[in-house]
Amino acid sequence: MKLSLYCPSCSRPIADLNNTVPQVTCAACRHHYGVVHGKLSKHSSISEPLLFLSDKLPSFHKRHYTLQITTPDRNLKQLQFSIPGKADPLSVHYGDVVSVLYTMQGYLMKKLVAVTNHTTGKRYVLPKPVPSNTQRFLSLTTIVLGLLVGSFMLSGVNVFLVSIVTALGVLAYLKVTNSAQLTSPPLDAQGHEGRRLTGDQRLLTQKVKIEHRIDEINHECKSNQGLIDRLEDLKRKMVDVDQQLYAPRIFRTTGAVTILKQQITNSQRLVREYRRALQMIEIEIETSWIADQLPDASNFTRAILQKLEELKAIEEQNQFLKLQLAAYEEVQHHVIPGYER
Repeated sequence: MKLSLYCPSCSRPIADLNNTVPQVTCAACRHHYGVVHGKLSKHSSISEPLLFLSDKLPSFHKRHYTLQITTPDRNLKQLQFSIPGKADPLSVHYGDVVSVLYTMQGYLMKKLVAVTNHTTGKRYVLPKPVPSNTQRFLSLTTIVLGLLVGSFMLSGVNVFLVSIVTALGVLAYLKVTNSAQLTSPPLDAQGHEGRRLTGDQRLLTQKVKIEHRIDEINHECKSNQGLIDRLEDLKRKMVDVDQQLYAPRIFRTTGAVTILKQQITNSQRLVREYRRALQMIEIEIETSWIADQLPDASNFTRAILQKLEELKAIEEQNQFLKLQLAAYEEVQHHVIPGYER
């Protein structure tokens, strides 16, 4: 199922959730947003009465939300924010796929603007964007400095009294105003979820390393094949000129070609096995995304890591072949990177 992100300003689709990046821009209104999405692993919604005298009199409440999201790259993100009122407009449950959109200042959240539950299809756009704790602190600091500077400039004003009133005003401001905070909580190594995410992160780290190593091996194979072609051409020239005179060199060239071909064979096997390991990792990560509570998940993780350890033997064999090739004068003359002394 294709899940899409919609612009909170113009309600037009701005990105495919399955392929989204940490930052998106609406092509229609050009608004820029930061994005966090994943499965909801924990959540809470608490109503706090700010002023409550009786059921018959007007009351003032604030609602506090905490959403812990497991992202597709198997990290935890925690969003904490508050909104005015007693009502609970954000309906979410454990396991729901949710996304968070916020305006940015640099790479940090400036204001929270929308939370979408893609499982139910319900989108909550905040009536008024909620500033981050940093933004609220900057606003508060500006107000306090303005009051203090104004009190010093006015003669006859009791500075101590102004300071007391300012402190009380700060407390009231913090109590009444709303804010949002997006953090990355540490993983609990003792809990099932923490161990699972740690294992998935190890697999994703290995995935990046394997992809890089496959590119390196493919480049080495092309270089080795080019070197084989040049050595074969050199051998033909020596045979055409005087096979008996160049017999020692022809023998060494043939040995070098044999080693290079063996190295290519090993490299091709490595690529096949590494690609198989990549498929196993992708299956494991996708399975984790679909069902987080798998009793045998750690067994597959260990099997994949053990497979990668076994491939190190082939890598070491290729390194040994490189050392052998470095001793061949004919290879030295062709100055192939990786074979110089």
